[in-house]
Amino acid sequence: MRESKYIDETPLNHRKNYGQFFTPIPVARLMAKWVMKGDPKTILDPAFGLGVFYDEIIKINPNNQIMFTGYEIDNHIMAYLNHNGRSPNLRVKNNDYLEAEVGSFDGIICNPPYMRFQKFLKRHDVLPKIEEKIGKKLIGYANISSVFLVKSLKELKVNGNLAYIMPFEFFNTGYGKEIKKCLLENHLLKQIIIFSNEKEIFPDATTTVCVLLCKNDGKDEAIKITVIKANEEIDKISDVSNFYQREIIPSDLPYNKKWTPLILSLFSEQKSPNGFCKVSLYGMFTRGIATGANDFFALTKSKIEKWKLDDNNICKCITKSSQIRKAVFTEHDFNRLYNANKPVHCLDVRDHENQQIRKYINEGEKLGYHERYLTKTRNTWYKIENRKPAPILFGVFNRGRLKVIRNLTTAINFTCFHSFYPNMFGQQLVNKLFVYLLSDIGQKIIKTNKRSYGDGLDKFEPGDLNDSLCPSQKQFEMIDDEDAEKVIDLAKIDEETAIQWSNNLIEKIMNAQQCAPPDRYSAALHSGR
Repeated sequence: MRESKYIDETPLNHRKNYGQFFTPIPVARLMAKWVMKGDPKTILDPAFGLGVFYDEIIKINPNNQIMFTGYEIDNHIMAYLNHNGRSPNLRVKNNDYLEAEVGSFDGIICNPPYMRFQKFLKRHDVLPKIEEKIGKKLIGYANISSVFLVKSLKELKVNGNLAYIMPFEFFNTGYGKEIKKCLLENHLLKQIIIFSNEKEIFPDATTTVCVLLCKNDGKDEAIKITVIKANEEIDKISDVSNFYQREIIPSDLPYNKKWTPLILSLFSEQKSPNGFCKVSLYGMFTRGIATGANDFFALTKSKIEKWKLDDNNICKCITKSSQIRKAVFTEHDFNRLYNANKPVHCLDVRDHENQQIRKYINEGEKLGYHERYLTKTRNTWYKIENRKPAPILFGVFNRGRLKVIRNLTTAINFTCFHSFYPNMFGQQLVNKLFVYLLSDIGQKIIKTNKRSYGDGLDKFEPGDLNDSLCPSQKQFEMIDDEDAEKVIDLAKIDEETAIQWSNNLIEKIMNAQQCAPPDRYSAALHSGR
């Protein structure tokens, strides 16, 4: 296998820099069958790699009359391609697909690179050209795979078939809206394939992926949803268009809504809780403080003492997720970390003329911290955002249970946590909201808005949390303040028992709402309209 040899001989950093992971042969075969349904005369692979799609196309069409064009930017990977014995109809160009004028094709098949568009050095030159070509604005922080997809859709001939592997998070992101709009308005999207056993099929993938099957026929028809549960199941599929479990009409997949909960709801008996509202009714989750130079801004007890930094120019701060191990964070917990010389303070300059502060800032400039990406964009490079302590913290990345913290300290936090700041409606409900977020029921509901990154790793953006559902004010009235406080007291010493208590309290709300008739908000939310 060329893939095995390449992976063994290529440093991981190189593969990450190019966003490379290879397509398993069964998946490549499945995608190739879809593309070949259109009897194409020309096929494009925008990210050729080691040629697995070409190999599968040739197996389906051994007469090899198809003109196959591939693009591959990585010089290193080109060295592994063996053209001996391959058809003269194959052309692999060692060029950047995003910069190329490729024409149009009967079929397009691709496993695009996976990396943030910010890491693409030529993005400022490439993005305007693609936006001009497609007639749409693309958000600059899109994953580069989405930019590949939107370019390819414009290069697909009428009645041509396209098969693309995409990160599943694309369905829920802001940058995905315009692309989803394009797929729906032009009636391109025909089928979505999801892999429930992803680690078996895609062992090297760093993000949860799916396959999009498109056809440029202009037909407005239901979109098929396929879930593949086992590797061996793939080889039994002779015609993937006839292998699906659910269908959803395009109007039930609004481009400006998160698609993951809408798609997953097709396979779940659980309905949107009656009467629930968005978390944003009670306040807002925001990202933590981005310093741009945590090593400089995060302060330990010994560093504070060494530089003689006074209390007026520092503040308490949670700088790493690992600093909080329990669901409730107290002043006692903070003091224990501080005395253990953990970095639980942050530079917060208020007296700019203080002699010791000037010395510390000068030291930072000697080390180049003022030239970092974020710091050099500030008017005063060492000035951080003005933040108050947040009563609830939420882990950005989670495996298994979501990390929810009731913060009882005066510590602010870095970007390791999102911070919840209640408004006038949420001030009195902070403890009850924490109980909900701690409960298994609440976590299951919140997880419908997650972004999956593979290997059980989930990520939440602040907007994902703000759009999540939680009990209404009236429903929260069913929980006594004393009971919510008891959960918090329990969580300080016995988190498992605290979770069970929280489950009992939220079950009271769920049982009550099941007996109530659905309101218009819930019905509209469940329908996706």
